[in-house]
Parts: sequence; C-alpha cells; structure tokens
Amino acid sequence: MKNIRFVVWFMAFVLLFATLVGSFVYAVDPLQLYRKASYPPLFTKQQRYQTPGLAKNYAYDTIILGSSMTENFVPSEVGQRLGGNVMKLSMEGSTAKEQRLIADVAVGTGQVKKVLWGIDYFSFRDNAVRDEANFPFYLYDNKIWNDYKYLLNISDVKHAFGALLLPKDQMPQLRNLDLLNNWDASASYGPDQVFAKWQDARISEQLTAEYEPSLEIVKQNFEDNTMSFIEKHPEIEFIIYYPPYSILRQQMWYSLNPQRFENQLEMKKYMYERFSAYDNVRVYDFQSDSTITYDLDEYKDLSHHSADINRRIVEEIAAGTHQVTAANVELNNRLLQEQVQSLVINQDGPVYSVVFQLNGQEIAFDELPPADNDQVRVPLKDFAVAAGIEFNYDAAEKTASLTRGDREVKVAVDADSATVNGTKTPLETPAKIYNGRLTGPLLQIIDLLQGEVEVDHSEQESYIVTYNITLK
Repeated sequence: MKNIRFVVWFMAFVLLFATLVGSFVYAVDPLQLYRKASYPPLFTKQQRYQTPGLAKNYAYDTIILGSSMTENFVPSEVGQRLGGNVMKLSMEGSTAKEQRLIADVAVGTGQVKKVLWGIDYFSFRDNAVRDEANFPFYLYDNKIWNDYKYLLNISDVKHAFGALLLPKDQMPQLRNLDLLNNWDASASYGPDQVFAKWQDARISEQLTAEYEPSLEIVKQNFEDNTMSFIEKHPEIEFIIYYPPYSILRQQMWYSLNPQRFENQLEMKKYMYERFSAYDNVRVYDFQSDSTITYDLDEYKDLSHHSADINRRIVEEIAAGTHQVTAANVELNNRLLQEQVQSLVINQDGPVYSVVFQLNGQEIAFDELPPADNDQVRVPLKDFAVAAGIEFNYDAAEKTASLTRGDREVKVAVDADSATVNGTKTPLETPAKIYNGRLTGPLLQIIDLLQGEVEVDHSEQESYIVTYNITLK
C-alpha cells in the first residue's frame, strides 16, 4: 500500500509540476506561438522555432522567404520600396520543404498578398527538412495535443524567464524585429575572407560532387514544394529572385562540381518555363551581374553578401531591371558560363574575366587556371589551335613547343625559363599542369612569338578585361 501511495503522490506531483511549468510557458509564450507579446518581447535566433509564432500572430501583408541570403533584408526598407507591411520569415540553410512549411503557416492567416522569395538551387537538392529528428513540426500545425513539446521544453522555460527578467537594454539584437537575424553589422567583408573560404571549400566541394542529385530529383523537389504552392495561390503576387553568389562560388561549382553548375542553369530555364505560365509571378536573376558578383568587398564568404546588396536587389526589382524574360533567360545563363570560363582568380588582386580577341576574332577557353604572379595563364594547346600555331608536346620530357614561322618557343613544366630558337629566356611564371592541361603565361608567350597584346579595361563592365591579340 505504501508503494502504491508513493507512486500516486509522485505522479500527482509530476502532473502538478508539469501543469505549473506548462501554464507558465503558455502565459509568457516566449515564442509568441499563441499571441503577439503584450510585453517587450525577447526573440530567439533559432529561426525554425521563432518564425511560426511571427507568421501566426503578427500583422503583415508581405512575407520574405528564403535562406540566409535573404536575412540581410530590412523589412521596413523592403516595404518602402515594394509596398506593403513586410514580415521576414527567412531560415538559414533552409530547404524548399522548410520554406513551404512556413509559407503555409503565413498564408493560413489569410493576410498574405505578396511574397518576396529568394530561391537557391541547393534548397531543391533534398526533399526534407534539416535535422528532421529535431525539427519542431509541432509549432507549424494547429494541433493542441502536441503542444506539450513547446510548453514543457526546458529551453522555452529559460527563454520565458529571460523574456521577463532580463533588463530591456540587454541583447538589443533580439529585441528589434526589423533587424532580427540580420548579420550585416557583425560580418567582416572583403577578398581576404572570401579567398580563405575559397581555399577551405575546394576539398569539401569535391566531396559534395560525389553525391549531387540528378536533375530530375531537383525538378521534382521544386514541383512538390515551390511550384505547387504558387499554383495553389493565384491571389498572391510572387516576386522570385536568384541571389547573386560571388563569382568565385560559381567558378568553384563549374570547376569542381560541374553537374551542380549545369543543373543550376537548367533549373533556371525550367523554373522560368513554369513560372511564366502565371501572371502573378515575376522572376529576377542577379547571378550574372558582374558589378555585384565580382565585387568581393561586398562578400563575407563565397556566397553571402552585404546588406547593401540586399538593398540594391530590392531597388532593382522596384525599377524593373534584371527581370527574366523569354528573350534573356538563355542569355543570362550563357553570360554566367562565359564569366566562369574566362575568370582570372588572382589572390593578390581583384578577380576579373578576360575576353580574348585574336586578330579581331573572339576565342574562348573552357577554363582558366588561377593567375600566378599576376600573370594570366591559358591552356597552351587550345591557344595554339585557335591561333594556327603548330603545337607539339613531348610527354617524356614534359616539354611543349609552339612554332610560328621561323620561331620555335619551348616551355617545360615547372621550368622558370623558356627557349626561343634554342636561346634561353626567363619566364615571369612557369608553365604548369592544371586539370590535365599544360598552361602557360599568355602575354609572355605571345611576346616570344613576336605577337602583340593590347589590354583594354571596359568602362561599362569594370570587371571585364579584353586582350586584343595580334599575330601577323
């Protein structure tokens, strides 16, 4: 009997304690899941937990959806440019499924008239949520029975006490809804940060490439999560845009994960075809705008840009520029591909793309290796073929010869000098093997072949350089 009585009292105590804790969390409602706070709220940076309450209980008519690429939008500024009362519902690293979940919550309130949606290709690579075992699905539904996961969560209890007891001048970054999860002020931008990430990411990108999903899987995930949502809501205006990653990010995909790069281009064509069937959808593409993507001063890593770029995106959308049409969807893709193929990666200076004009005719290479000592290197065999120069390679000696008229230039792999008709001459940077091809310093090779090069820096496209090569 004593054991039974103890168990009964223990269970009663547990029930009472749970009731008290749950009632406390419900009354404070730190995530504002049931109501907008009547006290100065303390938000959380855990977006997957915070956004459902914001979507359910705040007033707005426009929402921002997307990954961390959309976090630096300031809702009040977006409203001034595009009109409307804006709520940012971004989620760092979010998949299309996660974006669909929060979009459904917001639209379920009946107040959404407009959506600004930053769409990343990577969001369609998987039809799941991140960390599915711990994702708070219970915050996104209207089922009361599973709310115990919120009401009895120790993190929510701590959050509730913090919301009530912390001085209102503490943690200001979590009290300003307009700047919530906006990381612009805390970020460090510039080429040093970007190139450090570029070096780190080269190995990881090669590993990622081994598991790149097929284009059909990517398309299906888009249809299941994004297109079906748009088709379901013809009453809503959708403004879709493709975020401008740095040109180094695009070049890395092109070089180390070509399927991903090609899938991205194909998806932009496919998505435009699907979107263009609906009058309530507009699409904007910023990924081939060299005035943004080459300016590494505006990036903190390979992908993430400053809030100034977010402001520019909104301004451009408001002005109607960068809009994708049937006439330019292929052009945008082709321009991006040409940019990465001709990109010169120079860690001692700015990145830029080179346009090669040979005797007035443009020539192109599949890819350029990183610059060495500020010297642009090109695949020597490809250059020789385009220029009508005789090319031979001695695999045993690892030496290439380029013959034009009565001049023969020989360069050996990793040698710091070349020979011209047998006479040694120093090279400013040695020839090197890059991705299985022998590459050499273009300007010096042309000079040794008695050609001329005029370098033209474009006034319109500041990150485009033209090499006018003359070989007579």
